[in-house]
Amino acid sequence: MPQRTEAAIRKATRQDLEVGLICADRDGNRIRIDRIDGGLDTASAGTIAYHFLNDELRVQEGIQERSIEQFLKEGWYTAAPGKSL
Repeated sequence: MPQRTEAAIRKATRQDLEVGLICADRDGNRIRIDRIDGGLDTASAGTIAYHFLNDELRVQEGIQERSIEQFLKEGWYTAAPGKSL
């Protein structure tokens, strides 16, 4: 049996965050990151803006904005490269 070296789905980290990234929460709600203002280094806070997506990955609601720290605490998940949520 081949050894697994990388999880297909894992909790998002600061290093994962980039515009266009799609993340999901435990309930399967998906979002797309639209803007990141500073804060990708661990020294500063910064903000992140995102939209919720429907099942067809189309924008479902208005833009949401959070601090990056708060966003990460909410427990969003991301898929490994080449995998889907």
